[in-house]
Amino acid sequence: MRAFMHKFILFIKEFHIYNKKELLDAVASFSKKQLWIFTGIVLVAFVSMIIILGKINSMFLVEVPLNGGTVTEGIIGIPTLINPVIALSDADKDLTSMVYSGLMRKTPEGDFIPDLAESYSVSPDGTVYTFILKRNAKFQNGTKVTADDVVFTIEKIKDPIIKSPRKISWDGVTVNKKDDQTVIFTLVQPYISFLDNTTIGILPSNLWKNVNSNEFNISALNTKAVGSGPYKISRVVKNKDGITEEYKLGRFNNFALGKPRISNFNIISYSNEKDLVKALLNHTIDQAGGISSENMTNIKKSNLSINTSTLPRIFGIFFNSSKNKIFTDQSVVEAFDKAINRQEIVDQVLGGYGSIVSNPIPEKIIPDKDIKKFTSSTIAEANEILDKAGWVLGADGIRTKGGTTSKTITKKVGKKTVTQTEKSSTPSIRLSFSLITGDTPELKQTTELIKEQLAKIGAEVNISKVYETGQLNQLIRTREYEALFFGQVINHESDLYSYWHSSQRTDPGLNIGLYSDKKVDSLLESIQKMLKLEDRISKYEELEKEFNLNIPALLIYSPLYLYVTSPRLNNFSIENITVPSDRFGTVYKWSADTDKVWKIFTNNKK
Repeated sequence: MRAFMHKFILFIKEFHIYNKKELLDAVASFSKKQLWIFTGIVLVAFVSMIIILGKINSMFLVEVPLNGGTVTEGIIGIPTLINPVIALSDADKDLTSMVYSGLMRKTPEGDFIPDLAESYSVSPDGTVYTFILKRNAKFQNGTKVTADDVVFTIEKIKDPIIKSPRKISWDGVTVNKKDDQTVIFTLVQPYISFLDNTTIGILPSNLWKNVNSNEFNISALNTKAVGSGPYKISRVVKNKDGITEEYKLGRFNNFALGKPRISNFNIISYSNEKDLVKALLNHTIDQAGGISSENMTNIKKSNLSINTSTLPRIFGIFFNSSKNKIFTDQSVVEAFDKAINRQEIVDQVLGGYGSIVSNPIPEKIIPDKDIKKFTSSTIAEANEILDKAGWVLGADGIRTKGGTTSKTITKKVGKKTVTQTEKSSTPSIRLSFSLITGDTPELKQTTELIKEQLAKIGAEVNISKVYETGQLNQLIRTREYEALFFGQVINHESDLYSYWHSSQRTDPGLNIGLYSDKKVDSLLESIQKMLKLEDRISKYEELEKEFNLNIPALLIYSPLYLYVTSPRLNNFSIENITVPSDRFGTVYKWSADTDKVWKIFTNNKK
């Protein structure tokens, strides 16, 4: 072995002077054993060198999104109104958000960045917003985006004949053109959510100007849409019956925020979630949003990625005390609030894909500091509250209050002490109410669980009927319910005013719990005038305290938005979306795949 090492060292030292024949002679001089050892050392050295070089290479590599590729997304429903002024369904809004651009665009962090706008300014009193448009901003048909297009779009939203669902957000706002690049919005009073208004897609007025208001909703431009967004419609695929099945989109290279990374984006329509999930699992489509928790079991078994976001949707029980007097007793509301096991509902109804809610203010504004936790003693505490308030448990397991009661009193008559029994009679009230909701599995299952949970404290919940959306909306408008299990969608901070200010208790107001509190009214009014979030936070904290003192409704949960994607989809975020179509806010940054390159080349990677 020592002789072999001596030969090997000489071989290494004198390697540079050996010619091919001498090298072969040197190797040939090894014994069979020495040759095996030599070969092993060389292989180990070679492999070690490869590993070391690989690790060094990895230290300098970074993952970057690749340009190109195609992504196919499935949606439920057929987009028919791809128009920011009149888009109604989720399918309409999805396509609209990809085809159109607004003055501003919402970021995944919940902030706003200029899109078609170059810049903007706000007057000190918060009532005048001035926007300067980008000079190179163009529509997908090549025409320039000007102030005329912005004014035209807002006027169409405000047109009462068109009946835009966005009209209410623009009432009281005046829009004027200063010059081709400058638009001025004047508000009657400060509005904290106005920047969100300016994310509305802008229509090309040169295409729409000859479409009168009566024909606006049936124009072919609603399907052959032309906007200034990151993707343009290249082809509409229909089946043999002429029904639209797929929209094929191509990237718009002149998009104001830069050329999108993904080349093609296909949107395929499905009539129901069952078919949508089937398409996901057999890889007909790459991704889909709004999947219900009941379908997550099979999806978890696949190689698909499950992404979640808490939408500002709050579901709870809203009481109408004018239809049932038990809700005027705050002890009843307090006992109900304790008795409801919110976590059980989230686990059973949502499969854990949701969060407990006990406060009207969304978590994204301020954290809920008073989460209603259910413990082993909670039912006993709720029963004690009702006992003290005079609600007596009957033989049938339901509590009542009032009726004929006896009271023993002791008083002096002359020098004698006399004990008497006095009887009093008040109308007997049964701790019972009817609860209505919408005709969906999730809502029906939740109300059944609520019925079971409240029965444990002697309350009777009657769930005689569930309603289709149209019927339910009519009952809500007329306030024809004792209690309603329903959801609030808080798209903007200003929505809190609509849901809880006492002025909104009648239709078309949205205060469906008929809540009234002077201090809450005052706080909501002052919040509307504060443009800086840091100024509003302290007011929201006060608001939270007031809500806890006088419970406005039994809020229960916020379901998670479930977005299932291919593992190769990169550079996207749904963390702070408020409506499902917000997921496309950064679609121009998404990539269908990634590559690894040295850091020094990342600036040049196109």
